[in-house]
This record gives sequence, structure tokens and C-alpha cells, in this order.
Amino acid sequence: MGQARDNGATPSAAEIYEQLEGRALPDLAKTKAAAASSPTKRLKNRRISSSLPPRSHVLPVPNGWYTIIGSAELLAGDVVSLTAVDRDLVVFRDDTGVARVFDAHCPHMGAHLGGGRVIGETLRCRFHGWTYNGDGQCVEIPYCDARIPPKAQVRSYRTQERDGFVYFWFHAADAAPTYEVPAVAEVTDETWTDAHVWEFEVVAALQEMAENNVDYAHFKFVHGREMIPMDISELSLDGPCSSVVERLPGGMTFERNSYGPGVAVLRFPGLMTFVATTTPIDRGNCRLRWHFHFPKEMEAMAGDLVLSVTGAYGFQADVPIWRDLKYRQRPMLVKGDGPIMEYRRWYAQFYEGNDQTDR
Repeated sequence: MGQARDNGATPSAAEIYEQLEGRALPDLAKTKAAAASSPTKRLKNRRISSSLPPRSHVLPVPNGWYTIIGSAELLAGDVVSLTAVDRDLVVFRDDTGVARVFDAHCPHMGAHLGGGRVIGETLRCRFHGWTYNGDGQCVEIPYCDARIPPKAQVRSYRTQERDGFVYFWFHAADAAPTYEVPAVAEVTDETWTDAHVWEFEVVAALQEMAENNVDYAHFKFVHGREMIPMDISELSLDGPCSSVVERLPGGMTFERNSYGPGVAVLRFPGLMTFVATTTPIDRGNCRLRWHFHFPKEMEAMAGDLVLSVTGAYGFQADVPIWRDLKYRQRPMLVKGDGPIMEYRRWYAQFYEGNDQTDR
């Protein structure tokens, strides 16, 4: 193990790693090999297809801010089609650099706008040339001089771009956002790495995944913890935000701060921070996009650290359980199961405006 430090001194990232892993940090001077690649033609219009078959669920899609695409994947003029929040959507970046999200089908004759063209700050349908501004309102019908019908409008979604993500606001009743997603300091800190991106699709409803954070018993039986963290975890609920703080061996802490149902910031202080965004594809499947950041002196270990979170003893251990899970509205809970029902009562706020008669 490393040499002892003066009492009260802040441990370095290398010391934290050695404490957690029981081995010294590998040589951080290791150089990165440059990957040779042949240039390929980049398509402005493209589709992101899910690898999972469509799936229904008794739980509706919750309201909240969700990631639709990574900022770096959406250049000016791009139009990307995909399914999210149980809807067919398109996301495009206009010529001023603003990202916009629309329902996918033109209200005129139903053509898919994913084949359209960005012109300035508008999107033009390829079928008849109807053109929509950033709010989804039709502003041009090129073959007609008559007044444009006020109902010639495609549903648009509020967007914000932050920390490498394009977020959009979904609300079943189309209500305005009730909270914001804060900036993450490590993303712009020059002493921390750029994002290491991890993406995955999982068979699960979003609430089922979220409940794992307060299901303390499963950490022992699914993830191999030596103990059930009943006395070392603390849950706090505040409006649309929640936090879990867990005290780890050696005096370290793990923090998970959630902003609505779709965005969480997780920190092992001094070692790793990642922004975990989870977007419902439909009611029963989710798409994950997680951005991992590390102190630059830890970058040589980035792959191993990402795997420690996402691999066989981390996230992947939950995947087959969610796949075969049957949601219990009234689970048979016992002492030691953790604050699951308290968490469900808090989570119910995200179903405002949804039809929950089948719950």
C-alpha cells in the first residue's frame, strides 16, 4: 500500500484508487495509440434504431428531462429519427446551432420529417415542402398563397443543451418544465478528462430501474456486497430531486443525485464522476447514455473503472432481473427491504397527466 499521509491531508486520486482496488495505479504515462480510419461520407439524415422489440408496461412513461442524443453527434443541418418516450421523434440542429425536437410526422399528409431538410432555422418536409419553425409552427406552404391554417403545427419539445447532452422535456399533458438539470462542474474542469461515453439498451421500465437505488438487500445478493447497506446509506427527497449518500469502507463516500426520473450525477469523490441519463424508448424499454469523467491522472484506468460500474458485477448483474421482472403494485415487503414505498410515493409526481388506470 502507499505511504501514510499527514492527518487531515486530502488523498490523491492514486491513493484513492489503491485503497479501493488494493493495488497501485498503473503507469499513467502510457501513450494512446492513434486509430487510423478512412474517411466516410456522413449522412445528414439518419435513423437511430432500437435493438429491442417494442414493449408495453403497466407503468406509463414518466414526465421529465431526457437525453435524445449526444451533442457531438448532432451537427448543423443534421436530422436524426428515433423512438423515445413511446413516440416517434426527430431531432435536428438548425443553422444557428440550436437543437430542436419534433414529433416525427407532418400534420399535412403524415410524411416522416426525418427525411426533411434544415433550411436556416426551419425544417422542410420532403413530401410537399411544408416548412416548420423551431416552435413547430408551419411558416411556408410553397405551392399555396392562401393563409396558413393555424393548426398546421407539429408538436415541438423544449430543449436544453448541457455537458455534452441534448435534453428534451417530456410531459404527458404538455405542461412546462418544473425543474432544471444543473451543470456538472467536472465536465468543464481542465484537470478532469473529456467524457468516456457508454451506451446501452435495457428491457425495463424506468421506475423499476430507479427503485434499485433504495433496494438495499439486492446489493448483497445481486452485486456481491459483503453487507446490506441499511445503516450506511441515507436517502433524501426534495421536490423532483433525490439523493443517496453511502459511506464506504476507508472513509470514502458515494453520492447519487437525481434530477427527475431521467438524469443522475454519481460521484466517487476524487476518483470518478459520471452523468447517467436514462431515456424511455417506450413504456417497457430504456436507452442509456452515460458520460464518465476522471481526474486526468486516472485516464489510463478509465476503461477498467467504467467496467467496474457497467460490467458483470455492476449494471449487467441487474439486466436479466429487470428483463423477467413482473411489476408488483403492492409488493410484499418486510423489515430490511429499504424505503421502497416511500420512494414510490415520491416517484408518483412524475406521472402527472398520465392515464394511470391500468396501474
